[in-house]
Amino acid sequence: MLCVTLEMIERWVAESTVPGAAAAAIGPDGIRDSRYAGVARPDSLFALASLTKPLLAAACMVAAEEGAIDLDAPVADHLAPYRRPGRAVITARHLLSHASGLPESAPPDTDSLDVEPVAPPARRRIYSNEGYAVLGELLTTATGIPYGRYVQESVFEPLGMDAHLGLPESEYGRALEVREPGLSRPGVALFNSRQWRRRGTAAGGAFATLEAYARFATMLVRRGPPLLAPETFEEMAAVQFPGIPGGIESFQTWDVADWSLGCDVRDHKQPHWTGSRTSPSTLSHFGASGTVFMSDYEAGVGLVALANRGTYSGWPMRSGHWQDLCDSLYERDSVSPQANL
Repeated sequence: MLCVTLEMIERWVAESTVPGAAAAAIGPDGIRDSRYAGVARPDSLFALASLTKPLLAAACMVAAEEGAIDLDAPVADHLAPYRRPGRAVITARHLLSHASGLPESAPPDTDSLDVEPVAPPARRRIYSNEGYAVLGELLTTATGIPYGRYVQESVFEPLGMDAHLGLPESEYGRALEVREPGLSRPGVALFNSRQWRRRGTAAGGAFATLEAYARFATMLVRRGPPLLAPETFEEMAAVQFPGIPGGIESFQTWDVADWSLGCDVRDHKQPHWTGSRTSPSTLSHFGASGTVFMSDYEAGVGLVALANRGTYSGWPMRSGHWQDLCDSLYERDSVSPQANL
C-alpha cells in the first residue's frame, strides 16, 4: 500500500521552500523507499525539535517497564517542587499526554519546575513544552541517570539509532543549519546555536538522521518490537483522558484533541498534518524545525519527513507538503523493501 512519491520533497528544494529535505516511506519491515534533496545527505543530522517528545515518551515507557516510574503516581513523589497545591496531583501520565494543565511555554530563563498550571489536570489538552521539561527532570531523578543518557541507553542504542539528545561538538559538521529557526531567548537561535545544541532539551533538543528516526517510526508500526512489549505499546498508543478539548494553542485546537502517551492520535481531527487518509489510530508528531513523522500501525505504513526550515511561516501545511505527502502513501501499490530495520 506504499508508493514511490517521495520525489515531492525535491520540489520543496527546487522551489526554495527548504534548503534540504529527506523522507522515508516505512512498512513493518522497515524503510521501503527513501529520498534526499538539497543539502540533505544520508549522514545528515536534522534538528528534530518536538519529534524529540515521542523519543522521551518511549524512554519513560521503558522506565515504567523497569519499575522506575509509576505513570499514575504523583510527580511529587520524585520532584519536591511539585509538592505544592495545584501541582501535587499531576502524574507522568498527565505530562506525557499534555493533560497536566501546564502552559505551552513559559518566559525565557524560567525554571520549568517553577511553572504553574493554567488549568486543572485532565480538563483540557494543552500541548506543553514545559510538561516535557518536567518529564526530563522526573526521568533523571527517578532513574538516577541524566535523561539524555537514559534516552540514549534505553531508546537510541537498542534501536541502533544514529541520534543524540544533546549534540556533541564533534557532530556539528553533520548537523544541518535550520533556516528561520526562531529564538529561544534574545540572541540564542533555536536548533543552530551552540548553547541550544549542548543543552539537549527534553522537549526538543534531539538530532537524528533520517534512517535513525525511521527505525523509531518502524517500531511503532510494528506495535512495539524490538523496544517495547506489546502491552506497553498498547498503553502508549491508547488515547489518554479521551474527549477533552484543546490541542496546540499556538497552532491548532479542536473540540476533541485526542493524544496518546507521547504522540498525537489522528482520530477525526481536521485539518491535520497527516492529511485525510490515515487511520484514526495513527500516531504522529511534528517539530518546529520542519520535521514530521507518522505511524499508521493499523494500515502498516509510516512516514518520516525531515527538513531544515522553521515552520513559523506555515509552509508545511500548504498544498504539496506534509498533508499531500502523507496522503500519497495510500495511492498505489507497495514498493519493494529497501532495507530491514
